[in-house]
Amino acid sequence: MAIYIPMVVLSTFFMWMACHVKRKQKIICLSISLVIPVLVAMFRYNNGADYLMYLRMMKLAEQSGSSFASFSALKDIELGFWSLLKFCGFLWHGHYFLTYGLIALIICGFISAAIWQNSVNPTLSVYLLFATGLYFDEYNALRQYIAVAIIVYAYKHMLKGEFKKYLIAVAIALFFHYSAVITIPFYFIRYFNANLKRACISALSCIVGGAIFYSLVSFILSFTRYKYFLTSVEWEAQTQTSAILFTSVISTVSYVYIAWGRKKVSESFQIMMNIQLLPLCIALLSMTIPITWRVLYYVLPFEIFYIPAFLQEVRSKNARMIFLGIFIVMYTAITIWGVTQNNWYNVVPYNYYFDFM
Repeated sequence: MAIYIPMVVLSTFFMWMACHVKRKQKIICLSISLVIPVLVAMFRYNNGADYLMYLRMMKLAEQSGSSFASFSALKDIELGFWSLLKFCGFLWHGHYFLTYGLIALIICGFISAAIWQNSVNPTLSVYLLFATGLYFDEYNALRQYIAVAIIVYAYKHMLKGEFKKYLIAVAIALFFHYSAVITIPFYFIRYFNANLKRACISALSCIVGGAIFYSLVSFILSFTRYKYFLTSVEWEAQTQTSAILFTSVISTVSYVYIAWGRKKVSESFQIMMNIQLLPLCIALLSMTIPITWRVLYYVLPFEIFYIPAFLQEVRSKNARMIFLGIFIVMYTAITIWGVTQNNWYNVVPYNYYFDFM
């Protein structure tokens, strides 16, 4: 944990600085806030469950004559990611840490840009990026997290009702992970007009109707390129307990607060309340539907925007501080416990690249 604590503190501090300095200094502070976690990700070795698998991909991609088709025989891979590996292998043959660094820059870059453009409190959003474990989860799924980062950047189009621009972002994300196609229908949740009653009904439907959703997903999957999952060892429900806890607490606190005080929220936050149903319901569906965790990748990052927006809607300073304390303590304590005691994300201990390569 020795390297992660300074990373979180410094990255968050420089984002705070960027919010309080003049334009020229903003660029410097934003760059430092971004570069710090990128460097930590770049110089790691075998941190993240799939690190060695991606290392094998990089080595194969840089071989002379190695093609997308030949590698697909070993591991199904999207053209965009394969082309990126080929390009990196051409630029810096054998220096794999640079490829890990570039991928980290792409992922963190898109998410940081989204935070700066869309969050009402970028400092809090950056801290939540680490405290929620989302940053560390990036270590485990490089291909999909490039797609996730693009979708996170495209949240703004969902919030603004720019469907065509959102579709373009999804199309780009598909070049890095085909699962991004599932995010197309997510756009229309912005019109749901969520409130406490509808949120409770939606959550209860996901719990009670899990078997129906399971059958529906299995039926749809049987007509796709992912039908092999139906007979694989991965086709088993993996309840995402922490995601259910996090999304349930955040949703309950925000929906109950708005309903209890009969608060009239802004139009922009109402749309965010609508979208918040996605992480809540998908987390609950993980109890019955296999590989739901892959879908959660695309919606859990929404929390780092939703929490600051909700706190802005809380008029009482005391109430706002209480809610902020609940969220920060919950995320920080559970993530630290999971990382140190249950080996979440496989990031502890941190392995320095040049000690092994």
